[in-house]
Amino acid sequence: MELKFLLVYRGGVVPDDQLDRNVNELWGWLDNLKENGYEKVRFAGSGRKIISQDSINDYSGDLFGVSIIEAGSLEEVISLTSDWPELQYGGRIEIVEAIGD
Repeated sequence: MELKFLLVYRGGVVPDDQLDRNVNELWGWLDNLKENGYEKVRFAGSGRKIISQDSINDYSGDLFGVSIIEAGSLEEVISLTSDWPELQYGGRIEIVEAIGD
């Protein structure tokens, strides 16, 4: 049975001279997840807002993407994320398992 997981991608500090390479590696890594049947939904890019009772502001934090993936176990997901390119720059991935169907 395939389980659903939410992956929350938080960026690290990438040196300016590595930005282009890092972006290409990140997209390649994500595309690989999709091509291998893991990634079902991807959220990345623009349009991020912070909404409070008093205001709506542009997002300025370290969150730069979210994926919904399907895998057989949490251990499989951890293995899939071990080579995420952003890790070397202090980035991190938060993994949340879906409850129920």
